[in-house]
Amino acid sequence: MHFHVIRNIGHSNFGMGLAYERIFDEHTHNTIGIVGSYTPVDRLHFALTPGIAFEGENWDEKNFALHFETAYDFQVGNIHMGPMVELGYNFEHVHLSMGLHIGLGL
Repeated sequence: MHFHVIRNIGHSNFGMGLAYERIFDEHTHNTIGIVGSYTPVDRLHFALTPGIAFEGENWDEKNFALHFETAYDFQVGNIHMGPMVELGYNFEHVHLSMGLHIGLGL
């Protein structure tokens, strides 16, 4: 599960915001970071998120984390959704996620 709150910088193709990720399997971790986004063409989005991963149930165990995500969306009103792929890295492991991106434009 991944949440991003991103605000566009002016009327540019760039945005900045905050991100939170939770992995629920045996490699349980929570990651908090600062996300930068770039939309080179309409509907195609790239995001890079450096942050801190808290491993397991113990929030004292911290590691640097880096996530790279790309998504392509289809817009219906203020809702946009589409496929996404994410590569996550920290000193403990690397993971690849694929899923459905759902966003709300405000």
